[in-house]
Amino acid sequence: MPYWMPSTLAATPALLWMFLGVGLPWALVTLPRRDWRDRVMIACLTLAFGPALLTAWMFVLGSVQSANLLTLNYVLAGTAVIAVVGWVLVWRKRQVEQPSRQERQENHRLGFDERLLILLVVIALVVRWIGVAYWPTTAYDALWVYGYEGRLYTLLGHIPTTIEYYPQFLPLQHTFLQLAVGSIDDHAARAVLPWLHLGSILAVYVMGNRLFSRRVGIYAAAIWALYPHMGEWSRYGDLEVPVTFMFTGAAAFFVMAWTSQSSVVSHQSSALTQNITPITRRYAVIAGLFLGIGLWTKPTMGAFIWGVMLVAGIALVLVWWQDRQKPIRELIQQLRPQIEAVVITGLVCIPLGGVWYVRNMLLGHAAIIFPDGYWQSLAARSGVEFGWPLLALFAVVAWVVWRSYKSQVSSFKIKQNDTVSLVPLAIPQLAVGVMLIIAGAWPSIYNSGKVGITDNRMGTLEWLALASGVVIMGVTLWRHARGRWTDKGQDTAVKIGWLWALGLPYFITWFYSYSYHYRLSFAIVPLMIMPTAVILANWRESLQESGNRRQSLQAIIIGIVGLMTIAALSWQGIIIPLYDGNAGWDWLWTDKLLDDHARYTSGNQALMNVVDGLQKYVDEHPNQPLRVVAPQVKRLPFFFPSADIEIDKMPTKLDQLDGVTYFIYGKPEAGGDFNTFIPGQNQVLSALSLATGSTDIGSNIMRRAWGDDDGIFKYTVYELHLENRFKPPTYINGPTPEGDVQLGDFVRLLGYDIGGLDFWPKRRLIMHLYWQVLARPTANYMVYIHLRDKDGNVVQAWDGPVSWTNDGNMYSTLVWEPGEYIVDERSLTFDKADTPLGDGYSILVGMYDLETQKRVAISINGRPAGEGYRLTDKITIVPPPAS
Repeated sequence: MPYWMPSTLAATPALLWMFLGVGLPWALVTLPRRDWRDRVMIACLTLAFGPALLTAWMFVLGSVQSANLLTLNYVLAGTAVIAVVGWVLVWRKRQVEQPSRQERQENHRLGFDERLLILLVVIALVVRWIGVAYWPTTAYDALWVYGYEGRLYTLLGHIPTTIEYYPQFLPLQHTFLQLAVGSIDDHAARAVLPWLHLGSILAVYVMGNRLFSRRVGIYAAAIWALYPHMGEWSRYGDLEVPVTFMFTGAAAFFVMAWTSQSSVVSHQSSALTQNITPITRRYAVIAGLFLGIGLWTKPTMGAFIWGVMLVAGIALVLVWWQDRQKPIRELIQQLRPQIEAVVITGLVCIPLGGVWYVRNMLLGHAAIIFPDGYWQSLAARSGVEFGWPLLALFAVVAWVVWRSYKSQVSSFKIKQNDTVSLVPLAIPQLAVGVMLIIAGAWPSIYNSGKVGITDNRMGTLEWLALASGVVIMGVTLWRHARGRWTDKGQDTAVKIGWLWALGLPYFITWFYSYSYHYRLSFAIVPLMIMPTAVILANWRESLQESGNRRQSLQAIIIGIVGLMTIAALSWQGIIIPLYDGNAGWDWLWTDKLLDDHARYTSGNQALMNVVDGLQKYVDEHPNQPLRVVAPQVKRLPFFFPSADIEIDKMPTKLDQLDGVTYFIYGKPEAGGDFNTFIPGQNQVLSALSLATGSTDIGSNIMRRAWGDDDGIFKYTVYELHLENRFKPPTYINGPTPEGDVQLGDFVRLLGYDIGGLDFWPKRRLIMHLYWQVLARPTANYMVYIHLRDKDGNVVQAWDGPVSWTNDGNMYSTLVWEPGEYIVDERSLTFDKADTPLGDGYSILVGMYDLETQKRVAISINGRPAGEGYRLTDKITIVPPPAS
């Protein structure tokens, strides 16, 4: 058995305790007694409530800084109390009557299409479990936050007060599973991911099943489960899948509570119940719990709150529109059950949903840390982002067109309305609407991936075409539907409307600010899927109800084609977890990735190059603490959770690096190329220009030790020797023989060395100037090196800042400090091929103010000596050597 499988399975007892021991009783406690027969709903709540209760207790333990209470014994003791209380409450609820046997049988009859979809989902889950078990943590955010924090808490026994960013729903589960197996084990920590994945699928089913029908639930869950992007992202361990789980659960139970007593905006709206029922209250409580767990997972769940406010606002406006003569107070009273559901949902979510943000504020952190504006600037805002709504719209069109040519009775039984005349379907208007929508969305969809992400945004004309098409189609479909509505059809449309209203604030935020990656839309994908699932399910039932033999044969043919289409569309979603962008398709059954180190390296080559070097240092210096400053190299602490690695801020002064072993500069994380920085703003970045690759550092303050560039990330590791800053060079090949050579009153030229005294065309010589800083310069000075002939004419000039490097960096005089010694390496390439040969040449060295171009006066032994220092060595121009 491969090593990764036992590591993953070792976490099974802990998972069973978290779900069945802790989560199951509280799922039964919160559900109405009549819903105990719905095992899928119970499983859905179990997978949510178990981790929520466990991590809430772990947060209490981990917040105690004076003692390391975050240990397995304390965790199990507290959760045992939670479990016992839950099971006692379950036992007390068992007095309610069980559902009848016939009802149970009817609830479990599955059609062939339903069984097929469930089978495909099960196969997909097995494949994804293998992917999760095989791979360690490799994704950026998982390495940076969840995986690292899970390791850190396991080692420390508490949550450090310095931790702020994301809430703790997922990191504390990683901690619990590693505590359970007794070691730092990435595979055990990730064993919970497939269960959260399953939870999101069950939540989608619950939404479709309880709001519409079982077939809708199965169709929607299958579409979500077999969605290729979902399959691709299933193994990375990011927060988007748990957030989808909670967002979908919250939306399902909120709409169940909202619509359980009455249907706002329907013919029944004048007879709204004035008092909320216990069932509605319980569903609102469960919606609040899902919302709280979502906020305990990621702040983006807060968009659900805006969705609830939008739903309440729409309901108030629609009720007012129906009864405009009534005062607002009576209208609000008419909506009392719905408003109470909103209040209950909001109040219930606060304890768990708000605790992390309150804790951050109490510790002086920001309550919520938003992504850098750079990421928002990458939002795509293209037609691609409208994929699911467009699919739903076209499904509705196809359904209506098909129904308009079929006079047979479907599951939506058409009834004549005496007050409204039936309007035939206007195919030309519908076609115009479809073409306008395609014209608006298609250009940016077609260009997706061909141009820069921000160059592919929809323009004004595209927005106009899309909006016009939607309006035309909406009016056409509404006119056709008038008089054909049944109670069931209207109820279905209203529920879909509430679901989409709940997701609209999230969609707008994602589309405008975060649509640079598809995974960030996951939370609302199930809501966007639901109309398509409703149409497909009703279409399937309509075919099943065919009356005559010919129609039955058509139904069979269409059914076979439909099943083949399902299988074809499902294939990619099932197998995509077996593909890795770096390892290809064959990583599972070959030996290309024998161990976790190879798997970490796949896709993280430059990072693992740094990790390997630091690990070598740790192995060779077991008694010396490792101190590293690696600004924004956020994934590094995952591999050294107990080491002193500073990743948050870029230091600006070299004094801030005292005692640091290595400084790591990463691109693009810490910044871009050095020529993008303003000289003098950061002494540390400027000092990187002084680094050499030599192990004989002399007076150099840092050495380029190692590094790598994998095409995405580039890291350079600098070994620091800052004690040399204020030590004179141990050896200078060419000390100034005249004595004390000063430039202005701020720097002394101690001497120089040069790699030769002969120049020929294209020859490159390396020169070092040795400076001693006397006072802090007040301007950005350039160094000039002039090759002059015997008459004083400039033959060639090499001007530039101090320690000017090929990548545009420099040790600007604006960051110099009094007392430090600077080794200034210069590259002199002679390219004046027409220069007369001879030995009457010399080199003049000096400085000038970059802004004013004024040269700095030189003094020798306190006496003025002009504006440049002439090297005592004579330079000769010679012919190039024979090849």
